[in-house]
Amino acid sequence: MSIAMSQFLESHGLARNPFIEEEAQNDKVFEELVNEADYTFNHQAWDKFFGDPPGRGTSMIFGVKGSGKSALRLALERNIEHYNSEHQDQGRILMLRYDDFNGFLEAFKRKLEQDRRRQVAVTLKDFGLAQHLDAILVCGMEALIKEFKSADIPLERLERYQRHDLMMLMAFYVSGPPDRYNRIISTLARRLLARGVFKGAFSRLQGLIVGLLTLGIVPLAQGAFYRGVARAAEREILVRDRNTRDVERALRSIPRGYLKDQDVKRGGWRDNDDVRRLFATKFIDIVLKLGYQQIVVVMDKVDEPSLINGDRERMEDFVWPLWNNRILQLHPNLSFKMLLPRQLYEAVRKASSEKANEARFDKQKIIYPFRWGDKQLFDMMSARLRICRNDSSQPYSLDNLFASVIPQREILGALDRLRQPRFVLNYLYRLIAETCAQADRVDGQPVRISHEVFYQVTATIGEDIKQYYQTLGESPE
Repeated sequence: MSIAMSQFLESHGLARNPFIEEEAQNDKVFEELVNEADYTFNHQAWDKFFGDPPGRGTSMIFGVKGSGKSALRLALERNIEHYNSEHQDQGRILMLRYDDFNGFLEAFKRKLEQDRRRQVAVTLKDFGLAQHLDAILVCGMEALIKEFKSADIPLERLERYQRHDLMMLMAFYVSGPPDRYNRIISTLARRLLARGVFKGAFSRLQGLIVGLLTLGIVPLAQGAFYRGVARAAEREILVRDRNTRDVERALRSIPRGYLKDQDVKRGGWRDNDDVRRLFATKFIDIVLKLGYQQIVVVMDKVDEPSLINGDRERMEDFVWPLWNNRILQLHPNLSFKMLLPRQLYEAVRKASSEKANEARFDKQKIIYPFRWGDKQLFDMMSARLRICRNDSSQPYSLDNLFASVIPQREILGALDRLRQPRFVLNYLYRLIAETCAQADRVDGQPVRISHEVFYQVTATIGEDIKQYYQTLGESPE
């Protein structure tokens, strides 16, 4: 005989199962708790990670899978969204999500493999700081485009040279299919570089007269110049694909003199960090002029791209170029929040003096280990129980699920062995499922996890955790 899980939940006044989700991205219970807690996160590392205003200051968290890194990121995102809603006019935070790496890495690999001069296989060691900054600028353009759609962005504040800066960066870094790209560029050009009817007509007439007087040589030279810049951009920027004609069309709204000053028609800036730092600085200046006070780059999920697939050495090859103090401390209004797999902490700990001096880890806020105590986990699960009850105003302790003969210290001991929220959620779900399988009736009293079920399921924890970490290639310690 058995009972349905819904009967177990109803006996405790629960409208839903608090332990069914293990991924923070889809966890509505966690989202409600964060909203209820004024968009903060109940962990001792929160303040060091968070910053004031939200996102200020570079920090790095190293934690194992399931430790709550993504939950921490989501709490930061919600906090920034809330902060921005209360600072519509001035002082908003621009957040860049740098966590979807597959598109960047695949374009990078494809372009390098098409280079006939290349004699060796493409590896992640080829993905340098310049490519990271290119990818971050793509994320930056997407963040601005989203802001343009959702808020009244005062583009009129930009100086003329900043308008040209923004048009160039958009021409180089807007992603997506051609129709989207051309639509965004056309709309932005009208807003940034608007010309009156008479001024536009005069400019076209002037161009026609110059073309006639020079027998078409000047227009041809101008076309060749813009085409050359577009080809250079396509050759040197490896993290995204774009048709050269579309880029050329986008660049034609920018004066030739401006583009000549940027020195972007030449070849050889594919791996030039200084060019990307200049672009990044232009981007920061534009964002600050538009009324934002901080740019936050949130880096997560570095183990997930198909070219990395959780391999520690590949992750290290990928991340190391970005551990560069010249970038991490490039500007006081630019900060990085890096949520990284725990294995990468070994690279920090064992870094050579040369690499350590380049990264200046002493200047970054490093959070390691990222762990949970048994009482923290107990309180977290109790909060999840409360928020899922029909009456969520009253506390409901986790030990209410267990038979009274099971002392709280033994429940805490089991949580201490699990250590990670993901393991605890899975463990409690299993306890409830096994209880339902063995229970034979509901008599109006709360159905509780029996002594036998508790020890039966708890006895298997150690082996399950060991196998999980062996699969990941790391240790739970």
